[in-house]
Amino acid sequence: MPTTYFAEGFPYTLVNSAAEILFKQLGASLAVVGLTSLLHLPWNLKFLWAPLLDRYETKRTFLIAMQFIGAALLVGLSPFVRGADWLGLVAVLFLLLAIVSATNDMAIDGYYMEALTTTEQSRFVGYRASSYKGASLVIKGALPVLVAGIGWSLGLLAMAGVLALCATVHLLFLPHSEPRKERFVVGLRRIVSARILITGALLGGSIWLGAFVCRLETVRRATEGWTFLVKIGVSGFVGIALLLGLTVLALYARRISSRLAGDDSAYARAFVQLASTPGIGRLLAFVVLFRTGESLLGKMKWPFFSDQLGLGLAEYGLANGTVGVVASFIATFVGGYLISRDGLRRWFWPFVLAQNVLNLLYVALAARSGHASLGLVTAVIALDEFGSGLGTAVLMVFLMRACHPDHKATHFAVLTALMSLSFTFAGAASGFLAQALGYVGFFALSFAATVPMMALGVGLRFDEI
Repeated sequence: MPTTYFAEGFPYTLVNSAAEILFKQLGASLAVVGLTSLLHLPWNLKFLWAPLLDRYETKRTFLIAMQFIGAALLVGLSPFVRGADWLGLVAVLFLLLAIVSATNDMAIDGYYMEALTTTEQSRFVGYRASSYKGASLVIKGALPVLVAGIGWSLGLLAMAGVLALCATVHLLFLPHSEPRKERFVVGLRRIVSARILITGALLGGSIWLGAFVCRLETVRRATEGWTFLVKIGVSGFVGIALLLGLTVLALYARRISSRLAGDDSAYARAFVQLASTPGIGRLLAFVVLFRTGESLLGKMKWPFFSDQLGLGLAEYGLANGTVGVVASFIATFVGGYLISRDGLRRWFWPFVLAQNVLNLLYVALAARSGHASLGLVTAVIALDEFGSGLGTAVLMVFLMRACHPDHKATHFAVLTALMSLSFTFAGAASGFLAQALGYVGFFALSFAATVPMMALGVGLRFDEI
């Protein structure tokens, strides 16, 4: 469990947190540095090729292969991180690494659900979260220190060694959890001719469009009044398209299923199966809205502590980055254990309420006059992160239970893509709302935004997921 989820978080954080630092040091303009956010697109689009992991080979085969390929890409990248002349090639290699990493994510999540019973899945949620976070701490903490001492080329080689070591450990010791299905090479020509080309066109077109928009001053001026839409970005609109597509499938699921009778298209069946889930509309809305209040709150925590309470960056790092992270770790472990012991139904509402009601602590903190002590701020952050960790345990178990046994990788990829919608939209709107309402009103709104999700939770039938 620790090695697989470390190997999932490691390349993800490398692509999504280290790329902008590297590009800036290579001499990229601010516009190009901003475009590194498009490297997250494979995680938004991974549902397009997720059915391949359910149809071909095994999840174990895919995750080991992706980790070795990721290590090879890092080795291939290392000679070219020497200046702005190589930025184009570096960007292409990072995009390939992003696609490989997103595939690695799906394989590991699918393997988790294949290899463990539902009780074990709940029990080990905390190990998942802590191992993933541990990988991100290595990239965000150790990598900059390492690069400062030995340079990017040797630093990337060291990172390649870490990922290759994970892959080797998994090759030697990771148990086989499912029988081998159709060989991947058999269907390669069919795959490349359709799905990969479509996915590649979407990724390439999105990156080209982003570069085009950033370079045209007239377009930037024309979009000044549409700041909210610009902040949503490509990933947000991909999520909207996915949600609309599933809604249409849900409306016509029976008709489509009858037409697919006798068809061996795993790709089509995976999406139709999800759309045919009883209560799919309520389930999708619940998943999309689950993190809305937390997403609103998260973007404005540091501005609030800095502007209104006068908290320094070092103090905030101690309270949020150390005590808060530890509290979240502990809560996810505790939540996973309790759910595995007593079932999701028993702890669903206590944990959901813990995640959401604790937002009101920020209302009380904002209503105080003057500066708050570091101890009080730390206590509020710790309680908030503890509640968030309990909510994470509920959400991860809920998403795994909602996946059909025949399409685990596909369904989990789709549901996690939809889950990120609230991060995108609530995060994009948070600054505007905080300015309009003030911090007291904004934090009260962050709790009110959780009410629709909780209302949907009242009607959820746990025997159907």
